[in-house]
Amino acid sequence: MANYLTGAGQRRTAVIEWNDHGDFRRMEKVCARRENVTGEKEENVFKALGVTYFCRGNADTLAGCMNGPYDDIIIDFGEAAPASRAEWLRCQVRMMVVAFSEWQLEDASGMMEQNGRPCRSWIYLAAFGSEWTRREVERQLGVPVFRIPFSADAFRIDRSLMRWFEGLL
Repeated sequence: MANYLTGAGQRRTAVIEWNDHGDFRRMEKVCARRENVTGEKEENVFKALGVTYFCRGNADTLAGCMNGPYDDIIIDFGEAAPASRAEWLRCQVRMMVVAFSEWQLEDASGMMEQNGRPCRSWIYLAAFGSEWTRREVERQLGVPVFRIPFSADAFRIDRSLMRWFEGLL
């Protein structure tokens, strides 16, 4: 999404990792090799293909981004947790990526429901899982769940992905 907003949309985009998974640190290592980055850099921040990534962000990071040069701020909260729920609910656009493996269905359904029913203003996305399961969840909860198209390169946005993002947003 960030690469679409920056590349196709020409928008200044920040992505905040608001969890302790450490995925952005691993991504930073790969991106630094890919882009041949050298020299001084700010701690916990790196750029890749025009997108600014903030590792292990928090409310201060978000405030800095909101007062900074960014048109769009994406927050990766990781798994749904009570600690991040207030910040999640403050977001203007809420997208939730759910997993539809059989052993994760109960968690996915629970995440998709708030106060006992699904939130129709949220955008639900599925990265993997069976098509039958995705359709069944749509039927049971009464909300659309969009399948994220496969991309061999997470940083590359081709025409088909551009069309998908345009339809989503």
